[in-house]
Amino acid sequence: MTTLTPDSTDAPAAAVTDPFAPSTPAVRMFACIGLLLLVFAFGAFLIIVLNQAYSGDGASGPLVGAALWSMGLSAAAGLLALCLPSAAVSHTARRGAVWLQYALAFTGPALAAIDFA
Repeated sequence: MTTLTPDSTDAPAAAVTDPFAPSTPAVRMFACIGLLLLVFAFGAFLIIVLNQAYSGDGASGPLVGAALWSMGLSAAAGLLALCLPSAAVSHTARRGAVWLQYALAFTGPALAAIDFA
């Protein structure tokens, strides 16, 4: 078993100061799970939009474009958190990107569900 020295470039700063912070591989796994969750969120988005289109006035809500942008940015944030090397992104920024990924993935179907008609 290896120990991490405080001046090592392999250990992120957040993991050294906070013993309960998830490691970088764990954060990358959460980013991967978030990308899989995005597939289900997009399915929910499609169901909501098609339901609004076939019932009522034949048009979905006004925030469908914003919902699509939200899910697209969620995918971008997840891919950045998953694929960028540790030398390019700090541990804190990677954790923030995963939080942003999940928030944007859940915001997409919620925005699509808003219908002012």
